[in-house]
Amino acid sequence: MKYRVAIIGCGALGTLHAKVWSSREDSKIVAVYDILDDRTQKMATDFEATACKSLEEAIVENDVNVVSVCTPVVHHPDISCLAMDHGRHVICEKPIALTVAEAERMIAKSHEKGVKLVVGYQYRGLPRYIKCREIFRSGDFGGPIFFRYTDIREARPKIAMHHKKMNGGPVIDMAGHIFDIMRFITDEEPVRVYARGHIFGDRRPRLVAKVDEFAIDAAEINVEYSGGHVLATLIHWSLPDKHPGMGGEEIVGADLIVKPTNKGVEARYTDHAITYDLGEIPTGPTARIEDLVQAIENDTTPEVSGEVALIALRESLAALESIETNRAVDL
Repeated sequence: MKYRVAIIGCGALGTLHAKVWSSREDSKIVAVYDILDDRTQKMATDFEATACKSLEEAIVENDVNVVSVCTPVVHHPDISCLAMDHGRHVICEKPIALTVAEAERMIAKSHEKGVKLVVGYQYRGLPRYIKCREIFRSGDFGGPIFFRYTDIREARPKIAMHHKKMNGGPVIDMAGHIFDIMRFITDEEPVRVYARGHIFGDRRPRLVAKVDEFAIDAAEINVEYSGGHVLATLIHWSLPDKHPGMGGEEIVGADLIVKPTNKGVEARYTDHAITYDLGEIPTGPTARIEDLVQAIENDTTPEVSGEVALIALRESLAALESIETNRAVDL
């Protein structure tokens, strides 16, 4: 096989990576590792791979040449840099890291070792955002756009999502998706961030028993972009358990409103609407794995490189700074 893959982190995201890699004719999963041995053993059995006892065994041995990093964010830099030090190409789940310094370390290592680094901002592969980008480029919006995005959920089952030093909370873990999509649609850059936020997770007994330092888990974030575009996103990940939550999104311009449907998007013009049925949604990391493969085979810069992921991280960190200072932060 051309691509001999190690999966690091055998939870839900690691399993998605494994499914996509194993579906490719040019790839084989040869090594897997998780700090929880039962997860390692299950994935090894499911995908006929070697169950490794350590990071080093999974990455250095078994003639691996690609590593999927699917761990809590705090571990992304060390695992990715270990892989790149041994000449392995890396697809690292998003966000790239918790700090700018750690992200820059990963980017520098990829250049030093001459390997590709892709970060898993998978929303770029969703048909509805590809269509939104196409509509934007057609000029039908009639000028700058307002993108409003809401994601309100019960407290997350994964404790790391609420831990400030593990995943950084939804401002880092989730909002980065939307920051990246705004850039993907408009090809414009963020210039200013203003946000307000709170911690609600400390009201949930299930979380209090396991989290010693909570991340901000509810925030309204406004980002101004070059070209006059504006993103407004409300993310709240700490409703009571079993609360149904809510979500929604729309992109509004001078002449047009675009909203998602069950199978695609609807573009609402003044006197008519067009519904685009966009078919099946690809498995999460499909587009980013293909991004890595194309970058390797053509020796090109990946679409979602470390540098691209760093921009989303800077927006997240600016939002947290704005929440702390109650001031807008210029980028």
